[in-house]
Amino acid sequence: MPSTRTARPSAPRVILTSVLGIVTSIALLTFVVSIGGDARFFLNVEGLAIVVGGVFCVALLAFRGDELRAAVGALSNIFRDHSTIDADVQQLLEVARLLHGRQIQAADEKARAVRNHFLRLGLQLVVDAAPLEDLMHVMNWRIQKFVENESAKSRVFRTLSSFAPAFGLLGTLAGMVGMLKNLGAGDIGLIGASMAVAMLATLYGLILANLVFKPIAIKLEQRTARRVAMLNVLLDGVVLTHLGRSPSMIQDMLASYLQESGEGGHGDD
Repeated sequence: MPSTRTARPSAPRVILTSVLGIVTSIALLTFVVSIGGDARFFLNVEGLAIVVGGVFCVALLAFRGDELRAAVGALSNIFRDHSTIDADVQQLLEVARLLHGRQIQAADEKARAVRNHFLRLGLQLVVDAAPLEDLMHVMNWRIQKFVENESAKSRVFRTLSSFAPAFGLLGTLAGMVGMLKNLGAGDIGLIGASMAVAMLATLYGLILANLVFKPIAIKLEQRTARRVAMLNVLLDGVVLTHLGRSPSMIQDMLASYLQESGEGGHGDD
């Protein structure tokens, strides 16, 4: 008989690789700057304005305001791991045990108390004796909408990562034009300033694309994949409950699914 003890939702854990990634990125940039001898040589307001301003313009032109707000709000997720679905599995097993014992009213109350919205919907459909085909349609639709919403957040950073080097090139071209214009005057100071814009704009574009936007997009995509895998595990548990399988069998099956996924129970909050 599976345990009826309710697992407490654990607090989100800090993703160590994200923290280490930031530290090592800072160390790398420090090393690059040290090669130049003076950090002031790597600060160019004009080149930075071209790259950052260009990326900002692309963000406004390519995405809606709610999409940008959602993407910015998702930044904290690259540092947080929403631990496990142990609590969700325990609640599912409690409802399955009540249904297996024909305690429909108690199962309905327990299902309504489930915190996970996805799991609560599935268990309520089971308690209401909805057809399996309808249950699968509704739950798979919820998973699809979740993927679409989460993918939209990572797509913002993936798009910006592709445009940042392009605006670095724009700054390079602008600097080269200024340099060629000042060649006739022979003013070394103006030529050097234009050359700084040309070189540093490319550097800024590469840094933003490869050390900021692209890693964020990859991290969010990985998080979405893990959470979808856990939603599918919960869906399998709901289906097994709908089919009237015993709680012990459901527990064993879900444990097997979690082990095969390689997540060790990590997933949706």
